[in-house]
Amino acid sequence: MAKVSQNISSDSIFHFIKRRDWLLRILKDKAFKARYVYEELPHIRFHVGIPMKCFCDIPLGVIKKHLSRYGKFGIGISKEYAKKNSFSPVIYVHQKSDTMLRYLRSIKKTEFMKNPNSLLPYFKLDETFTNGKDGRKLTTRLYDEREWRWIPKDPKFEDFSSFTEEEIRNTRLDVVNEELEKDKGKYLLPFDYSDITYIFVQQEDDVDKVIEEIRKIKITPLQQDRLIAKIITARQIERVSCPKIGLHKKV
Repeated sequence: MAKVSQNISSDSIFHFIKRRDWLLRILKDKAFKARYVYEELPHIRFHVGIPMKCFCDIPLGVIKKHLSRYGKFGIGISKEYAKKNSFSPVIYVHQKSDTMLRYLRSIKKTEFMKNPNSLLPYFKLDETFTNGKDGRKLTTRLYDEREWRWIPKDPKFEDFSSFTEEEIRNTRLDVVNEELEKDKGKYLLPFDYSDITYIFVQQEDDVDKVIEEIRKIKITPLQQDRLIAKIITARQIERVSCPKIGLHKKV
C-alpha cells in the first residue's frame, strides 16, 4: 500500500489515461508521445491546438477525484526526470490575471501562431464551468490539478480559428492527433524504466495483463521484477482515507 504523503506536492508527477492498451504502449515504446490539446484561454480570440504531455503533481492520498476525471491507468515518473527534461508547472490564469494581460501586451498578435518559443503553451485556466444535469452550474477547479507540462521543442501549433469549440473537441483534435500518430518518431519523449515510480492499473484483473506484457520487455528479469513491484491499482488508492477535496463544486 502506498504511503500517504502529508505534503502538498509529490516526489513524482503522474500521467493518467483511460485505457490499458494506452498504458501498455507507453511501456512498450519506453516513451511518452505528445498529443494536441486545445485550451480555452481568456482574451485569446483565436483557437489553437498545442502538442503537449500533461502530468499532475498531487499526492496519492488526495488523487481519487483526478482518477475519475482522467482515467485509472497511468504512470508515475520521478520529478528529477521531469526537471531534467524541461517539464514545467503551468501558469494558472483567470479573466483578470495580470500575468496574462502583461504577456498579451508584450507580444504581437501575429506571434501567437508563428513563434515556437511562445509562452502560450504554459497558460491554463484556473477553473472552467459546465452545466449540470439539474441545470446548475458546475465549477471544475483545474488549479487543484497542479499540472506540469512537457512541450516539444519547436512545436507546430494547429490553427483551429475557423472551427467552433464543439467542432474542435469533437472532431478536429481527433483528426490532427490521428495525423500525428502516423509520424511514429515525432514529439517522442523517451524515458528509462528506472525513471518510473508507479504503474497504475484500474483493478486487480488488469495486473496480470500488465505483468504479462512487462515479462515480454527485453530487459533483465531483475529489471522486470522492479517494474512489476511498482504496479498499484486505482482501487488501492481509492481506499486510502483522505479529506474530501473534490474537483467540482456547485454554484
